[in-house]
Amino acid sequence: MSFVPAKPATDNEENERNATPHTAVLLRTFRQKTGLKSGVILAEQALRTASYDGTTFDNLGITCRAHMRLGAELPFYEVAFKGNVYRLLARPIPGQDSKLRDDDVKYELARTWAPGLRVDGWFTDPPPVAVPNTPRALVEELLSVVGASLDDLLAQSYSIFHYRLDHQGRFPETMQPEGYTLRELFLGSVDAEGKLSTLYETPKGTNVELWTMFLRVLDRTTRAKLANYVSSNMAVNEFGEVGSAAMRQALTLRDGEVNAAFPMSGTRFIQAFPLSEFSSNLTREVGRHSGMF
Repeated sequence: MSFVPAKPATDNEENERNATPHTAVLLRTFRQKTGLKSGVILAEQALRTASYDGTTFDNLGITCRAHMRLGAELPFYEVAFKGNVYRLLARPIPGQDSKLRDDDVKYELARTWAPGLRVDGWFTDPPPVAVPNTPRALVEELLSVVGASLDDLLAQSYSIFHYRLDHQGRFPETMQPEGYTLRELFLGSVDAEGKLSTLYETPKGTNVELWTMFLRVLDRTTRAKLANYVSSNMAVNEFGEVGSAAMRQALTLRDGEVNAAFPMSGTRFIQAFPLSEFSSNLTREVGRHSGMF
């Protein structure tokens, strides 16, 4: 299996601006290490804390790094596609002294693929030089890895990583867990030019802060109430025609249809979903458990 080799970083890429609070990231704690345009974390930054697990909250059902490890290896993504699981992970460099403290163990990035969720697989070349940390960056990486069309990738790839984040590191019973296709997870589609369109990026003409709030509500599964808002006149008034249509599309991607039992009339978004629900730190990330890293 071959991959498209990454281009060496130029001076401009090395000095790339960091992702903003309204950049949708996959791993929240790496936001400040993620390139705004590239959407990737350079290997040096990704590996800096590879040995660190942090605090484990087993009794609270909170997913932690320790739950996500595969032995000594730490995955950054796990995606199932047509019978194979593709991973990018940090692994201890072979040949080190087994008596080293965890903090002294050196790690490297590696890509692997395996014909199952819990079976051994194979390493692939060339080794990665960065970790994708936005929906667009991960899709671009996977397109080079699996050699599929964009439409097939969105419809038939399943993020095992996000399933495990939502279930304290446990694997699903199937390689096709319901609700975890990249189309659903990334609110993705193929545009008229055959390129990725993701609703984790702000629709044209829509208020950036409002869109981040909408995505936070969407990912926190209060979607019945959200459907009531989307079906009201206030959605168009506050989000605009394009934004309102994008909200409806996002709900359709997640739920299959928009069912509004009690459309909200005259209720502003911030009234229906107060800022206290988002905390004072309003940021955009994919899924509600992205902070475990």
